[in-house]
Amino acid sequence: MRILQSTTIALALAALGGCASGPPRNTTVALTRAQTLVAAAEQSGAQQYAATDLQSARDKAHEARQLASKDPKRADRLANEAAVDAQLASARAQDAQARHALTDMRRTLRTLRREENHNTGASPSGMNPGGPQSSTVQPQQNPTLAPLNSIPLR
Repeated sequence: MRILQSTTIALALAALGGCASGPPRNTTVALTRAQTLVAAAEQSGAQQYAATDLQSARDKAHEARQLASKDPKRADRLANEAAVDAQLASARAQDAQARHALTDMRRTLRTLRREENHNTGASPSGMNPGGPQSSTVQPQQNPTLAPLNSIPLR
């Protein structure tokens, strides 16, 4: 009877050990998170604007996958680093895209102001073509461009 109990316990422990042969759950979660963030960074344009950070994230995620079963602690750390690198790549891509959009808006605003001045007869400096001493009435500002007039141009 005692031998049967010992054998049953040994088999149960072996079965449990077999179930735990993969990477720990924390490492699996960290790897999944890193892979998801790398994919999101790729979708956000990081390859164009933050290629170095994106490649670092890819490399660390790849290495973490390889180490998951052998060295789960190191794999977990690398997966977390990959996630941070991917987030950084996404942030840099978003920043670059926002800067490009701002530049385009400023360019469009300058063009609109030039067209407004040309259509109303005003000079680009806001003076009428007759000069500062002229008794000509200043043209009215276009109300549709009023909110845009407060944006500084560089």
